[in-house]
Amino acid sequence: MITKDQRAGLYELVCNHLYSVDDLWTALGRSRDYATAERLGLEFTEDFRLLNDIGWDPGDRRESFELTIPVHDLVETLKRLHDEAEAVLGESPAERRSREEDEATNERLRSGLDACEELLVALDESGGDSA
Repeated sequence: MITKDQRAGLYELVCNHLYSVDDLWTALGRSRDYATAERLGLEFTEDFRLLNDIGWDPGDRRESFELTIPVHDLVETLKRLHDEAEAVLGESPAERRSREEDEATNERLRSGLDACEELLVALDESGGDSA
């Protein structure tokens, strides 16, 4: 079972992948790249199976969703969707951790910057007598 929030995230990832269905046509029809066509066909099959469990309607109002895909297949699908999302977002796990650390540092710097600005305004208004 997954929650509606988990479903919303999976739904976005699945739809994002399905938007590339033209790649299958290109691989099969134009490029004659049958290995890529087969891989994409399997991936799209996984996507459709997942959509059958979580619903095709983006506004599905259920609170929870039962996943009926066999565990091994589900793990493979989730790994693929995870890797695709990371590629789209352009971050490796290490880059994401670094960004989060940078964001925390930047937040502290912004706090210091704000404090400086507030103190400078207070000093300016008091003519430099006291903060």
